[in-house]
Amino acid sequence: MYKIIFFISAWVLLTSAARQQGIPDFYNHVDQVLWMVSDLENTMTQYEELGFSQFQDLGKALLISETTGKKSKIRLARANLGGAVVNWIEPLKGNSVLTNFHERHGDGAVSLVHRAPGANEEDQEIRRLDDLGVGILDRIRIETSAGNLGFVLMDTESEGKYILGFTRGGGIEEPPEFTGENRHHLKLNQYAFAISDPEPVSLFWHMLGQPEFQINHPELGDPHYYGQYAEHDLIQGWQRHGSISYEWCIPVKPPIVYQDHIDQHGEGIHHLAFSVSDMDEVLADFQARGFRVSMGGTWGEKGKPGSGRYEYIDLEKAGGLTMELLWNYTE
Repeated sequence: MYKIIFFISAWVLLTSAARQQGIPDFYNHVDQVLWMVSDLENTMTQYEELGFSQFQDLGKALLISETTGKKSKIRLARANLGGAVVNWIEPLKGNSVLTNFHERHGDGAVSLVHRAPGANEEDQEIRRLDDLGVGILDRIRIETSAGNLGFVLMDTESEGKYILGFTRGGGIEEPPEFTGENRHHLKLNQYAFAISDPEPVSLFWHMLGQPEFQINHPELGDPHYYGQYAEHDLIQGWQRHGSISYEWCIPVKPPIVYQDHIDQHGEGIHHLAFSVSDMDEVLADFQARGFRVSMGGTWGEKGKPGSGRYEYIDLEKAGGLTMELLWNYTE
């Protein structure tokens, strides 16, 4: 019994010390997203209809596990969606960590990837995580005709609800026009997740050095779900340690899109949120092109500072992630 108590105490001290040391500055920015899709051509077409045009179609590629040596064939395209650089990966033949995720969850984002300044910084962070009990899930290399991409994927999905990834960059040069500009000037505002219970997820990421969730229970107005009034309710868990906030969405009262995602895909990355300057103009354009508003509403006192409006666009058939549009009142 004393040995068990000593071990637990030592582990608590170790993890506490690791948190106090802080996490590397490269966590402040998500460099890119790994995102599995069933039909890459359709995904690009749908996002082009939404007004995004900065794509880099890299065609067929080879995904190699440097851990197991296994190879799989994929099709790959990169895009800049209002500041979010994404890698759309369509599995073609063979098995990998990414195709296994796709088989379990369907279309959707797998990993948020951070860029380490170099090999030493990346290795140091991997050792720090290993000391905290989080090992490497796989090291993968994606070989394309334009160059190679390399990623280290950490074993965080079970407890953290997404795979933490690292890259050193290089390999494929982004086109100079990869600025994130788009038809409606949408700007990335949040990376957002749908989960059932915030406490264990918050504790897990805090154990790895990230801030605990700041819990908020927003008061919402004019709530609607697929065109019908619906008193949906949620809890938000916020992490604002980086240049783009993380929003952890916990469904409380359905019908609500977060529960829909959990039921269909499981817990994980749910949507990318974008700031808009004219919500009605954007919605009118999207709906004229056949896109549906799945959920929306307001927060705060209408017409007063601190108020705003949110609308979700159903993009289930365009790659499995939802899009959220955010409008904030400004005087």
